Amino acid sequence: MTIMKKTSMLSLLTLGCAVSGGLVFANPSVDDLPDLTGGVVPIVQYKNSEPLSGTNLTSVSEVEYTVKVRNQTGDPVLADSLILVVDAVKEISGKEISDRVKIEGFDGITAEGKPFFYIPSSDAELAPYSESESVTIRVSNPDYLRFFPPSIRVRGLRRSPGEAVKGLLESLVQKGILAPEEAANALRATSPTASTNP
Repeated sequence: MTIMKKTSMLSLLTLGCAVSGGLVFANPSVDDLPDLTGGVVPIVQYKNSEPLSGTNLTSVSEVEYTVKVRNQTGDPVLADSLILVVDAVKEISGKEISDRVKIEGFDGITAEGKPFFYIPSSDAELAPYSESESVTIRVSNPDYLRFFPPSIRVRGLRRSPGEAVKGLLESLVQKGILAPEEAANALRATSPTASTNP
């Protein structure tokens, strides 16, 4: 089974070059998607008025946020690969309270137990320096705590072959699915110069 999985992944990476110069993946696992947060930046805003700050702090039972991302990389990002992962929720004292609040309406859970949301899009790509559509994240607050907006991380695939393949291969090596030598071979096979080598 392990050999079959490795062969399948190598074939997918080797044959994944698209005409546009990007890569086509057969819906990789959420946990295999590279973290793009440094280049694809989440923008988190209160949906209505900000209830937990100002001179008169008010605790409420539920808070809603709108979250979108801005692609600050120089490459397009595959829109249907983008997800928002709620990494942590912290009280105004700085203490993490993720176990005392409840994230509502999420689309799934990562292997680390963190809720995630798909970012809706009508386009195939999120162009460089453009913003995505927004996602509403509701936080149920049964203990009426006062907290900062949730910390959000962004995962997805860049259109750049080198970046997308390298990030995915690094994840597969870390999980023990591929050996470093196999990952290096797959990266060479998908490089733009691979087809010109004898």
